[in-house]
Amino acid sequence: MPLREQSDKLKRICTPYRKCGDKMRVIEKKTLPAETPYLISGLPDVGLVGAIATYHLITEMKMEEVAYFDSDMLPPIIVLHGGEPKMPIRIYGRDSFYVVTSEIALPSEPLVKMLARAVVDYAVEKNVKMIISVGGLATPNRMEIKEPKVYGVAVREEGKALLKKAGVDLLNEGYVVGIYAWILKECTQRRIPSVLLLAQSHRGYPDPGAAASALRVLGKMLDIEISVEQLLKEEERVRLKLRELMRRTNMMLERVQKGHELEIPPMMYV
Repeated sequence: MPLREQSDKLKRICTPYRKCGDKMRVIEKKTLPAETPYLISGLPDVGLVGAIATYHLITEMKMEEVAYFDSDMLPPIIVLHGGEPKMPIRIYGRDSFYVVTSEIALPSEPLVKMLARAVVDYAVEKNVKMIISVGGLATPNRMEIKEPKVYGVAVREEGKALLKKAGVDLLNEGYVVGIYAWILKECTQRRIPSVLLLAQSHRGYPDPGAAASALRVLGKMLDIEISVEQLLKEEERVRLKLRELMRRTNMMLERVQKGHELEIPPMMYV
């Protein structure tokens, strides 16, 4: 195929379908045939629970990249996998599941806000059944917990019903901080069914055990088999591999005062 013709074809495939605040855009390579898919979001957060869970899910389900996020505000980073350049924040898909994952810590509050809106916009465009986010809940005595418990936050009754189906207790009092707070805010305002899974996690370093607990719950919610045996077998390797991402994520979490999630809202005492 001539180079110019090949370039024109690429532009047609990768034309952004939606701009988000004129700053964040989605470059789409392909779409899934499912009419009402789920969107699962796992971004760098406490214990990298969401990031580890989505990495494992993508590998386990043999998902392929379908889109990526781009912005002039993102740091100038390209990720190499098998010698192939990749954008650091990507969307994978297979069957009726889209998965959003990131290999970089989000460096600024405006970028966190824009990415959250872009994720929700993408979900709306794809007519998703529900947005399911996966994160960690910093737990001081995590070393004493053999199998971390997973709590849930739900937007709309559909989300509550899905948590009940999987036997997940609601996080009745507390705060949600960071990108998942923005996603929940967007979903609440736009009346989009959404669930946030929070697994008890180490605060300062990668926690594959917490990610495994979250994946078990996700499997129950969606009636799919997700094996976590390999993830648990390679816990130490995963921790070592992700320690630099964890360091950068911790710096970001300090800026957004992530410790608020351990506090009790004052209205509880009224």
